[in-house]
Amino acid sequence: MDLLDVVKIDQAIDLQVSLMEKIGYKKKIQIKTCHSLGYILAKDLISKDNLPCFRKSTMDGYAINYKDSLGATDSIPSMLKVIEEIQMGHLPQKKLKRGEASKIYTGGMVPEGADAVLPIEYTEILSKKLISISKPVVFMENIIDIGDDSKIGDIYEKEGKIIDPETIAMAASLGYEKIEVYDKLKCKILSTGDEIIPVNSNLVPGKSRDINSYMLYSLLKNMGIDVISMKHLQDDKDLIKKELEEDLDLIIISGSSSKGNKDFVPEISKELNPGMIYHGISIKPGKPTSLSQNNKTMILGLPGNPISAYAVFRTVFQKAYEKYFKIEENLKIKCKIERNIANTSAKTMICLVEIKKEGDVLVASPIFGFSNNISLLKKAKGYIVIDEYVEGIKENEKVWVNLIR
Repeated sequence: MDLLDVVKIDQAIDLQVSLMEKIGYKKKIQIKTCHSLGYILAKDLISKDNLPCFRKSTMDGYAINYKDSLGATDSIPSMLKVIEEIQMGHLPQKKLKRGEASKIYTGGMVPEGADAVLPIEYTEILSKKLISISKPVVFMENIIDIGDDSKIGDIYEKEGKIIDPETIAMAASLGYEKIEVYDKLKCKILSTGDEIIPVNSNLVPGKSRDINSYMLYSLLKNMGIDVISMKHLQDDKDLIKKELEEDLDLIIISGSSSKGNKDFVPEISKELNPGMIYHGISIKPGKPTSLSQNNKTMILGLPGNPISAYAVFRTVFQKAYEKYFKIEENLKIKCKIERNIANTSAKTMICLVEIKKEGDVLVASPIFGFSNNISLLKKAKGYIVIDEYVEGIKENEKVWVNLIR
C-alpha cells in the first residue's frame, strides 16, 4: 500500500520552507563576534573603512622614490640618504624627497613622497645616514595602497553565511565587536526502535547500534543548529507521543515512519496541532519521510535506515533550511559517470558517488548497497540526483555532483 499524501522532492522542500516561514524561525540577535562561530549571518558584513586606511609596507626595508633605484646594479649601485626610521604604529615624521630614504618595517606606514619599498636585502648600509642600492624596484612595489584590501561599502560576506573562523577574522578586521546573527534553532533528536541499542553495546543478533542519532547530531551542528538532547525510544506510542509534544523549534525523529504496526509517527502526527503536512516523498531511498507541525514546533520524521535518513536529510531538509536562511549551497562539479545507473522506481533517485581523476577528467563512480549499510558513506564524496522522469544515466554521460562537505 502506498503511503499517504506522497509529494515530490521539490514540493517537500517548498512545504518545509513555507512551514519555517509560517512559524517564523528568523530571530535576529546580536552577539560578540568572538562567540559567533556556527551562527548564521543575519546581515551583510560590510566594510566601514578603507582597508588599509594608510599606505602600508609589505617588506622590511626602505621607503624610496622608485626612480632613485632605476639602473642600480651590484657594480654600479645608487646612493641614498637615510632621513628617519619609521617605528611600527607611528606616523612618519618627514616627507621624502628625491635621493632620500626612510627605514621601514613590514606593516609600517609609507611616508609622503615615497612610492616604493626597497627590500633590505637589496641594500648595503654604508653609515647611519647612507645606504647603497644594488637592484631597482618599480612604482608601488611592496606597498599596499589605501583601500587595496577593501573600500567603504564593500560586502565581505552576505546574509546567510554560516560563520566560520575566516568570517570572524574578517569581521574583526572591519571593526565589528558584535555581529548580527540568527538565533540558533533548538533541536531534539529521537531514535526509535526495539532493535536499537547504545553505541557502546556489544552487538547481538537482531540488534543494531544507534547510528542515526550520532549522524544527525553532527549534520545539524555543522549547519548551525543547537542539539539540546538525543534520546532513544522503544516502539511505544505513548512514549513517542509525549516526546513529540515538547515545545522546541525542531524535533527530528528517525524510525517508526512507515506503515508497519509499530510505525507510530504518522499516526501520532495526525493528532498534533495542526498535524501532518505530508507523509511520503517520491524519492529513493527515503520514501517513508514525514513533515508535521505541533504548535510552533516543526517535526521531521526520517526513515530508520541510516543511508535513507542521510539522503533525505541532505536533499530535502538541508536544502529547505539553506533556501529559507539564504545559505549558499554546497559546491557542484561536473563529472563523467563511470557506468550506467538505472532508475526503474519512477521516483527521484539519490545516488552516492566516489570521485576520482582520470587524466584531466573527473569521474563519478556510483556506490550501490542496501540503505542500512552505513559503510556506503566511507567512500562517498558526493551524490547525484536523478529525476523521477529520467530512466537513468548512461556510462560516460556528464552529470552534476553535489559535493559532501
